Amino acid sequence: MKNTRGKIEWFGGNADALQVYQALVDLSHTWDDLVDKDKDVSEADINRAFLICLVYLQTNPFYRQIQDRVIPMWVSVISAYETANKFEKDKDEHGIEIAHVLRYAAGHVVTYMVHVCVGAEKASEIMPEVWKTMVPERIDDYRKEHLDA
Repeated sequence: MKNTRGKIEWFGGNADALQVYQALVDLSHTWDDLVDKDKDVSEADINRAFLICLVYLQTNPFYRQIQDRVIPMWVSVISAYETANKFEKDKDEHGIEIAHVLRYAAGHVVTYMVHVCVGAEKASEIMPEVWKTMVPERIDDYRKEHLDA
């Protein structure tokens, strides 16, 4: 699988921002596995998810700097993810195409983080790489997984 750990350059050398990104990647994988039930989630994985939410993000200086601006974004992210889950369960072809986009809604929080760290001009240069890293799954593979399963 493609490396989804991110690059310090995306965040202008801000190690705290990179740690937030990596925590969000870890959290999203656990969240997805808990909902999809397609992979075993260990007790340690669940405990780590709660540590990320309740401790690591809350004590990270970069996240504390942006949290008031991203909390409203999380409402949309969670709504998008819930909708994607419904489309997956319904096995509707159009819904599956939409779900593939909605599953990666948290990427908008990350793009905001990149903009904060490097500014709009630099962000526009690196955003294609950021999005390709955040969305490693191709639509054809996603369709096969959810429509042919």
